[in-house]
Amino acid sequence: MTSGVGDRLLDSLRELQVATTWAVVTEETGSGSTWQLAGPTWQATVVVEPRSWLGSTFQARDPVTGRSATYDIDTDLYDISLDDQREFAEEIERDIVEFLGSLRAKAVLRGNDGSKFVLVFPGAFHGQRAHLRGSCRRSGGR
Repeated sequence: MTSGVGDRLLDSLRELQVATTWAVVTEETGSGSTWQLAGPTWQATVVVEPRSWLGSTFQARDPVTGRSATYDIDTDLYDISLDDQREFAEEIERDIVEFLGSLRAKAVLRGNDGSKFVLVFPGAFHGQRAHLRGSCRRSGGR
């Protein structure tokens, strides 16, 4: 196992747990943990399994129309326990931390573009495994 993978993400989640009004539920699962985060119109699940997988799923819904959009960031099927995947795992970890930071700073915007419910969030995150469902847009640079 590569030590340190997931540590920054766990530190960030612990900080969010005490520094926000979000509903936060944690569950320890063997070698890792699952974090359920929620605000009034969104929910997120963050999984930290440093020996095998890092990932987050974010879903926001439009309270008026009920439409939703999701944004997923994860390490996919890469074996992040291998040293040659460490940089990739760190990029994904950094992307999740940055996304949660944007969410905390209220920089993730939601709205409608015609008939579509859309999310707009800052920056182009580093990672290569971002999966978008619904309509999500990244704004300019960092």
